[in-house]
Amino acid sequence: MAAPRAMPLFAQNMFLELNLNNQTMQNMMHQIRPRQNLALFRVIERAAGDDRIGGIVLNISSYHADRDTLWELRSALEQFKSQGKKICVFISNANIDMYYLASVADKIVMDELGVLTMLGYSWGRGYVRQSLEKIGIGVRELRYMEYKSAAETFTRDSLSDADRIQYGQILDDMMNLTRQAVSAARSFSDQEFDSLINNEFMFSAQSALERGLVDYQGRMDAVIAAISEMTGSEHTGGFAVYGDLVSSLSGSRHLYRPPRTRNFFRRLPQIAVIYASGVTDMERGIRAWALANTIREASENRRVRAIVLRVNSSGGSAEAADYVAEAIKAARQRLPVVVSMGSVAASGGYWMSMTANHIVASPVTLTGSIGVIGSWFYDSGLNDKLGLNIDSLQRGNHADMMTGILLPSRDLNAAEEERFRQYILNLYAGFTGKVAENRAMDREAVEQVAQGRVFSGVGALNAGLVDSIGGLDDAVRIARRLALIPEGDKVAYREFPKPRFFDRMLSRIHSLRAQSATQHMSDILFPAPLWEDIHYRITHNGRVMPLLPLDSGF
Repeated sequence: MAAPRAMPLFAQNMFLELNLNNQTMQNMMHQIRPRQNLALFRVIERAAGDDRIGGIVLNISSYHADRDTLWELRSALEQFKSQGKKICVFISNANIDMYYLASVADKIVMDELGVLTMLGYSWGRGYVRQSLEKIGIGVRELRYMEYKSAAETFTRDSLSDADRIQYGQILDDMMNLTRQAVSAARSFSDQEFDSLINNEFMFSAQSALERGLVDYQGRMDAVIAAISEMTGSEHTGGFAVYGDLVSSLSGSRHLYRPPRTRNFFRRLPQIAVIYASGVTDMERGIRAWALANTIREASENRRVRAIVLRVNSSGGSAEAADYVAEAIKAARQRLPVVVSMGSVAASGGYWMSMTANHIVASPVTLTGSIGVIGSWFYDSGLNDKLGLNIDSLQRGNHADMMTGILLPSRDLNAAEEERFRQYILNLYAGFTGKVAENRAMDREAVEQVAQGRVFSGVGALNAGLVDSIGGLDDAVRIARRLALIPEGDKVAYREFPKPRFFDRMLSRIHSLRAQSATQHMSDILFPAPLWEDIHYRITHNGRVMPLLPLDSGF
């Protein structure tokens, strides 16, 4: 195999192949924190201003990503097209989300052996109440908010009316977004789009071509033909590749390294991009202590002009969320802070976001869920099944509340549940009060959109919980504007947290295990995320938390 080469300095009319395939290998070799989206957006932005590049071939034949990433990538490519440049997308095995991304193209090429499935959107939740009962575990739901359904996995067997309402609206928002984008791009009426989904839903390359879903079937020869049609002349400019060379469609050995402007006479202003991903916890997930410290240090750095906090969290500890919210509030005294919401920034994830100068959410972000909930796991026959016994002494009427071998040996009594109710309502009042203060809303207006209700990004914008619809790239632009950095000026991006070697290795090992075809039977019967969720809740048994349910994704 020939060694890769840099793109010729004086090349003209080349197409940039953005190859997003072979992500597992690329992530193992190169990715040390969730920074790939920002790097990819920078490449697209620079290619738009690179006179050597005539257009992009987006190779997503085996690409997978969260729905918010696909939306953000589509938006970045729309910006690229606005500069008068062309886009060809190559797909193979694609679902409705990948097709939504592909529809940004001037021309879509589908592998002749590929398949396109347009099934629509669904959401569901698994329930384990009966399983827990069979093994002797009881669960009490400490819930006093209409839509706060985080414990229903353990206490119900089917969807509640509240979930049917809130997640049904989110499904409607997602379907409307895709219908509008695809219909506009491919000149379908709404009725034609709905017919594709409801009546046909699965397409070979040939049938997709006949239905106007794609423009060519084939591989590289079809891509060349598509480029020639887009540009009006035979393509002879060649290709450069950004991404994996092994799975490249064009086979080019030219790597795309965008030109950089170097300034030796002054230091560039910086925007700190800080990632807050995982459960809101003091020591794991977002690591609130460390995260708050990172925000503080960035705000005190004279070269940093703005902070963008990328939040991907479904909640957890109110204390951890509040640590971050207060750190943002303090940082705002020195510089603007913009929150970019990823796939989910709800409950504790919203709590930590609400003090920012500006909140940006994608249309498909899950956010809101302003509410708190508790759950109480207790022994309901487990010890008998295992042949375990406990005998104890106590001083104090409630001292035995947490006594047990594997779990507390009893359920809460009426007085204990009442104390929990009072605490939950007090914490909820504090949560809604902070939202009202930081979002400049009346308490009554907050209550109308609270009660634990989850919204899509579009719904959250209409509810006044976020300020604009956009992605990470949009959040960066807003941060620049708020920091009064002139549009044409160069800036440097510093990303945090800095990677920790062993965390990276453990993450990669976990990823490989999750992809293994020979998982343990326990993983099949009770998937690892469910065990992790049960373990987290039992570890924090009785803790009242702003938290989404496990099945909060689509």
